[in-house]
Amino acid sequence: MKQLPLDLQLPEPFGFDDFLIGPNLEAFLALKALADGVPGEGCVYLWGAHGTGKSHLLRATVLRALAGGLYARYWDAAETPLDELAHGYELLAVDHVDGLDDAGQVALFGLINAQREAGRVIVTAGSRPPAQLALREDLTTRLGWGLVFEIGEPADEDKATLLRHRARARGCEVDEAVCRWLVTHQSRDLGDLTRLLDRLDRAALAAGRPLTLPLVRETLRSGPGE
Repeated sequence: MKQLPLDLQLPEPFGFDDFLIGPNLEAFLALKALADGVPGEGCVYLWGAHGTGKSHLLRATVLRALAGGLYARYWDAAETPLDELAHGYELLAVDHVDGLDDAGQVALFGLINAQREAGRVIVTAGSRPPAQLALREDLTTRLGWGLVFEIGEPADEDKATLLRHRARARGCEVDEAVCRWLVTHQSRDLGDLTRLLDRLDRAALAAGRPLTLPLVRETLRSGPGE
């Protein structure tokens, strides 16, 4: 008889403690300081390839700022158009600015000016350096006003270690060899890998078997899960 898996997944962690620093120590420390209210450059732009952790860092910055009593918000511009409701935050993080339409670019230009004039913080993220973004020239200039950090990809070994740590946090015991195989043969995005590991854990529970490499291969050959 198959064991029915319970849906006991934990929400995706987005704290600083859950971020794999790798080559991004300078950006990590700068954002952590801003979240703690330490005076410094209040305009920060992160750029890098998909899956390197830009969104994670933005969310971690906002969560830490909120925990410290700051009025802060994470705003995903790819899902919610920027408008006047984005004004007034002590710390505002705006993600996916590279996809802004004309109205969104005007809104972000005004936000950056307003945040700087008020001595508040704005952290933004996109896929390319400011000068290479397909945005208005005055906006790309504003994005490059402050600190600009390229968020680089961690080493595969570090990804495998973090993936195992996240699995254990979810109550899933997984062999290190499985995590290494997933990192080298599947998506290189930690978010995608974590969701895949959730699926594999459910398959192991349903089959009443440990989460081993043979089971992983069988599950992946069977196609996408529900």
